[in-house]
Amino acid sequence: MEMEGSIQEFSVPEILQFLSLHEADGVLKLKSGKEEVHFGFKKGKITDAIHKGEQLFHSISEYIKRTGLIPPNTFKEYSERATELGISILEVIEKSGDLSKKDIENIIAFKIQETTCEVLTWNTGKYTFEAGKKLYENSPFSIEIEPNNLVMEGMRRIDEWPLIIKALPDENVILRKLDKPEIDIELKEDEKTVLSKIPEEGISLKELVEISGVGKFRTYNSAYRLSEIGIIEKVESVGEPIKKKEKISIKKKPIEIVKTLKGVILYIFIFINVFFLFKFRLNEIKNNIENLLEFLKESTYKTETILPIAEGEKN
Repeated sequence: MEMEGSIQEFSVPEILQFLSLHEADGVLKLKSGKEEVHFGFKKGKITDAIHKGEQLFHSISEYIKRTGLIPPNTFKEYSERATELGISILEVIEKSGDLSKKDIENIIAFKIQETTCEVLTWNTGKYTFEAGKKLYENSPFSIEIEPNNLVMEGMRRIDEWPLIIKALPDENVILRKLDKPEIDIELKEDEKTVLSKIPEEGISLKELVEISGVGKFRTYNSAYRLSEIGIIEKVESVGEPIKKKEKISIKKKPIEIVKTLKGVILYIFIFINVFFLFKFRLNEIKNNIENLLEFLKESTYKTETILPIAEGEKN
């Protein structure tokens, strides 16, 4: 099943879901401008991915080196050994025992997700699908990921991205831990990881993405949340001295003072009116009660006077 066409007519999510539905075997090639991504498919599932272009998408071996999973000197030694043996550095790392086969496969799955999230943002470009082809003929690592899961996660990230990038629009902004965080809260695993990668003097967001090991979106998302809850701060340069928080003195403008004074006068006026109204009503009620008691008193006197006379006339 050979395919080719335009991303404008057949979007990336639709392409991935179509190949999944038809349990395709082969290589999907996507190209937009100078960026190019290849996905390997096996029975409709994604097995591997390659990214070629100018964006920040390092190879898996470079990812392992940058994130410090393998010390620099050791990584160099493994690289030389891989060249001598004619095998990939990932195989050397696995045989050395520094990372297990499962660890490496998890890293490959992570890189596939990051690559998928990138291509989901493409609105223009071309695609081709070559049936029966493979990206890696003799790879010792086995990965099979359902494309729909990758698409769903990617779309979720795309929905959240505008809010994050609004708070962190510049990748060169310097992030630094606060000596005394404003809030004590339980952090998520990604947030703990990102926070642990920030040195005392601070680090740029771009550098943090490269060494965090959790990818661009998750690094940005964690940095955004850490900043929002007051655990890290944004500064202009590395090593910038911490500024003491100054007490804020609120000075009201003349217009605001006039408004406040008018409000006070209004409240006083209302209070006086309510007070006199209540007092007037109280006096009125008092007078009514006194009149009632006077009436009852007179009625009682008349009754006592009339009864004896009536009795006398009867006798």
